[in-house]
Amino acid sequence: MHPFAFTRRFRAWHFVLGALFVYTVVCVWSAFRGGVYAFHDLALLNDLFSNAVHRGRPFWVTDADLNHLTVHFTPTLLLLTPLFLLGDSQFLFILLGLVALYAAVGLQVWFFERMVEEHELLPAVWRPWGSVAFTLYLALNPFVKTVALSAHFEVFFQLGSTAVLVMLLRGARMRWVVLTALLTLGVRPDGGLFLAFQSAALLLLPAVARPPRAVLTRRALGVSALALGYLALCVAVVLPALGTPSGTRFWSHYGSTWGQVAFTALGDPGRVVHDVATSGLVVFQRSFWWLQLLSPAATLVSTIPGTFFFMADAPDKRLLWFYNSAFLLPGLGVCAAAGFGRLADAWKGVLTRVPAWAAMVPALLLAVLALLQVARFDRTIGSPPLRPMPPVDGDFRQAFERQVQACASWRAVATDFRSIVFVPNGYDRFLLHHYERAQVVLVPPRVDTLLLGAASREALLDTLQGDARFEEVADPGPVRVFVRKDARGCGS
Repeated sequence: MHPFAFTRRFRAWHFVLGALFVYTVVCVWSAFRGGVYAFHDLALLNDLFSNAVHRGRPFWVTDADLNHLTVHFTPTLLLLTPLFLLGDSQFLFILLGLVALYAAVGLQVWFFERMVEEHELLPAVWRPWGSVAFTLYLALNPFVKTVALSAHFEVFFQLGSTAVLVMLLRGARMRWVVLTALLTLGVRPDGGLFLAFQSAALLLLPAVARPPRAVLTRRALGVSALALGYLALCVAVVLPALGTPSGTRFWSHYGSTWGQVAFTALGDPGRVVHDVATSGLVVFQRSFWWLQLLSPAATLVSTIPGTFFFMADAPDKRLLWFYNSAFLLPGLGVCAAAGFGRLADAWKGVLTRVPAWAAMVPALLLAVLALLQVARFDRTIGSPPLRPMPPVDGDFRQAFERQVQACASWRAVATDFRSIVFVPNGYDRFLLHHYERAQVVLVPPRVDTLLLGAASREALLDTLQGDARFEEVADPGPVRVFVRKDARGCGS
């Protein structure tokens, strides 16, 4: 193995991955303008960084008066804060996530490329096309595209976890592996369960995809122990110290404590089997067209922690909607590459009995799998299709520019659950149920009633018109605008 012997030569798969990245950015930008995102969780997550940059309060969620570290212990995210000086659009957070997502895919394709070249699994003329096919195969997986649309920070865990696995397989220095693992665990402590199993699963990969077990065992199991130890430390010490409420949330139907959950699951395995059988497990595995099952033991071990999601009572977790598959994609991507490696290596063994031109058969098989992914180019799981969509933010943006940005002293804005993502990061943002905390209130023609603070838009308007602290701006256009009377003067 030659760890991270990157070549400066431009490869065809670099162009393909870059083109897919650009297309995804265009689609997700249109989704952002098309009203797909909302306070939960895009505006909420932007608060973590905008409050750090503009108000010196990292991880603070303004509308909820909440330190987000008490919900998820995510110290690694603090490293992203300087990047929010680059712009004030909330789309910046989504863009950073897309960079992380495609970097994770790129690492897996690079690992595939090195494996194929070093073991001469394909004829030299077919190797570039094999890498292109594997790029399409991975990047167009519907779960990868679902994560692209999720706009959530777990994508940074996906990148870190992928990096750890590839570093272990390529023999990187252990100090860099440990540092990367710690940064990855700092994105989501519960991700430690997934990283622990996926790291151990590397020992079960076919020989063509890994270094000798004598070299890998201690390193891989060391990462597994580190991940589980970090998870235990956070659950037993860090989160209680931060005041995180105890409880089992999405697993409360198994018990009110984690001990009860484990006891119920172990005492009633039939219930667990039923939950797994009716979950998104089969759909997730099928999204790889079963190539990963050519490395069955590693695939099984990598998937085991997913049982935690499959037992939940929340559909998005059980079916791996939104960001949830980001925890499993690192391990399954490596298993798919290893599965192809095993197939190609076995095919080399029969080439003495078949014509020489048959050496390209594994590459053709991979090309077929890539074409199957291309055939469902815009398919996602539980999310809108990944394709451009029309904008719905025009009226709100015009009202904001005309009525809010024109006044330098107005820095606190309240609006509805969906329109809040269009408020730049330099402002304090509130939902309409806390409108009294804002200087300016914007009520779009169509409002999301979640956290509205009233039964309907009309009821909210009645409340605002009857509130002596506010007055309505004359002729505001489609978006109704109310300004706090004691904030009517505009400073410079």
